[in-house]
Amino acid sequence: MPVPLYPDFFNDVFGPVMQPGSAGGFAGPARIGNAARALAGGDIKRVRFLFDKKTRPLPFLVNFMSDRGYLGGIQGFLPDDERLFDAHALARRQGMAYEFGCREEDDGTSGETLVLIEDSRGGTYTMNAASVGGGMILVSGINGFSLEWRADTHLAFLEDPQGRLLPQNMENLAQALFSSPDSSLVRFSAVGFSGGSAAGFSNGSARGRRAYAFEFSSGTPEDSFMAGIGDLGGLRLYRLPALLPVVSRRDKGPQLFTTMEEWRRIAGERGISFVDAAIAYEKNSSRWTEKQIWDFFENIAGILYNQIHSLEEIGYEEAKDTDLLPIYGRYWNRYAEKNRIISDGLTGHIIRHALSTNAKIPGVKIVPAPMGTGGGYLFSALDAVREQYGISHERMVESLVVAAGLGALAFTHTNASGEVGCVGESGVCCAMASGAIAWLCGGDGQAVENAASMALQANIGIPCDPIAGGLEFPCITRTIRAAVTAPLYADLALSGINPLIPYHEMLGVIEKTHKTATGDCLSGPHCGCNMTAAAEACNARLEAASIAGLHFVPA
Repeated sequence: MPVPLYPDFFNDVFGPVMQPGSAGGFAGPARIGNAARALAGGDIKRVRFLFDKKTRPLPFLVNFMSDRGYLGGIQGFLPDDERLFDAHALARRQGMAYEFGCREEDDGTSGETLVLIEDSRGGTYTMNAASVGGGMILVSGINGFSLEWRADTHLAFLEDPQGRLLPQNMENLAQALFSSPDSSLVRFSAVGFSGGSAAGFSNGSARGRRAYAFEFSSGTPEDSFMAGIGDLGGLRLYRLPALLPVVSRRDKGPQLFTTMEEWRRIAGERGISFVDAAIAYEKNSSRWTEKQIWDFFENIAGILYNQIHSLEEIGYEEAKDTDLLPIYGRYWNRYAEKNRIISDGLTGHIIRHALSTNAKIPGVKIVPAPMGTGGGYLFSALDAVREQYGISHERMVESLVVAAGLGALAFTHTNASGEVGCVGESGVCCAMASGAIAWLCGGDGQAVENAASMALQANIGIPCDPIAGGLEFPCITRTIRAAVTAPLYADLALSGINPLIPYHEMLGVIEKTHKTATGDCLSGPHCGCNMTAAAEACNARLEAASIAGLHFVPA
């Protein structure tokens, strides 16, 4: 029976734990780089990263720090590793040749990255992979073979260059592994050859080549795995580790609920709290214990707390600007010290936290939810309310669990990313924060849904139009608005106002709008604020600055 696929709290919503940056543009590339490194056994002499120039122009790489993500990943740096920021210098230091470029031809892999590797012995490897949002990746090709691997399992990829293994025998082996009580095999597939050599790296003759993908929930020693196949010369086994915190298991249960109504019903039928029903959802998915799940939420809360207080700890005047991101919190602190804040005290409190979130200081880890720094913006509102009204830490962590459930439902019903417009990012974060604050302040499951629905209603129709080189505009205006308005929708819900539309139906509106929208009106470099002359000037400056810095191939 296939393992069910549905959103998980720690893979899809509050993940990954990472260095500051875009989850899709920084953490995803770092994971792709790590997967490609494992394919080559860690022996990297030369690497090329080739992109579809229509969807990934070179300035995009600099704006989202993707160049450092890919290059750091190929050196073995995971998304939370501060060395990612020095990836170029470290690669040069070890004599690794690398290049970033674009594929001129339309090869049917729009949005994918083609990674080409040469090791010190002259061996070559290829990988096709895409960052699909929120730090998640999809590997669609290895050495010319097509497959689908999401890095949520440990992959044993067996290549049979001479075609000596019969597919039915490999199927029998997979069945034997499935039937073993000690087996951790999750999925098996026989994959076919998809094409010839790529971009100058020859993979040899395609005649007779076969490959097989075995996915495990735990690592499998090479010797024990190959013992089940027999002594056949010429086989090539590649072992790629899982890169997500929650590894898929064969006993993963079905999705416990897909709407808020079902969530409340499950809690009532089992005689448990609304929060405990969310914990049961995650237990069904990850098969972690309750203690493991609560501990992970505590870890997330600690990371987010450090993030929103980072400028206070470092010092507003001591924190260093970067070329692409001034420390806006410094401006706010100077303004606040003059007692000129027009907004109310809670709003000012949230803004202070949110601008620490925005600072994206290297070494200060973040947790996306679902956008690059969305977890920090969500927590800015949540913890400001907790601090303002003396609410317990335990209730705040419960509210993070509620936010995770709202996020999982968002990913269930739509693509919670900028592809559906800014509502897929700051809008969903606002809904998660609004529902979480409603719970924090004593609301029930119905109040949580009402707050989240109202937040989404207020965010429908806004394009996702980050300006390349635009110093975080217009993203900063929307993410801070999402944070400071979250208590508003919680208040409206707690007052008893019924927003009419259930949360999942509002998520359906996002998806339907995405599917029926024409052109680039919802997302991309040709909509919204990107249609201004100022945005064009920012793009031009970034492109001029980026080309020289992205290409480096030692002699």
